[in-house]
Amino acid sequence: MQERSKGETVALVAAARAGDENAQRRLIHAYQERIATFVYTLIGSTADIDDVTQQVLLRMLGSLPQLRDDTRFEAWLFRLTRNACISHLRRARWRRFFSPLEENHTETVAAPPDYDPTLADALRHALQQLSETDRAILALAADGRSHAEMQQSLGKSLAAIKVMLHRARERLKNHYHSLDHD
Repeated sequence: MQERSKGETVALVAAARAGDENAQRRLIHAYQERIATFVYTLIGSTADIDDVTQQVLLRMLGSLPQLRDDTRFEAWLFRLTRNACISHLRRARWRRFFSPLEENHTETVAAPPDYDPTLADALRHALQQLSETDRAILALAADGRSHAEMQQSLGKSLAAIKVMLHRARERLKNHYHSLDHD
């Protein structure tokens, strides 16, 4: 994604809110990859990334007219994404409850040459041990979001964000290192 200045983003959001289809397409293009990465971090499954990302983008377009402050677009969008992921995870739990014998299918993607599947599996397992909130704050940090942006996305105080991020990193580290001893 090409980085935009805050002013360019606000102007693009305002145009998209006004119904400019070109601005809406540009907005989707600008955020689609970041949303997909955030979705993957929260749900931990490649199978549903495209569906959840598409739901978020459609909800974004449908809800843009209700956005009250264009300068808070990113925080609003990532809150929409987080809520969509939580809803998806809840629905998935119910589906597993009612169809426990159904096989789960996974996608196979070509790995980079330096990929270590053992380390990746350990990290994925450690991430899945965390709460949805911990995964969300770690995903925002991994996306390069500032503490202030995390504060807007999660609706917490700056002090709470710093504590939550520190604790989430500690829990991840502890879960990851506990796998070495199992």
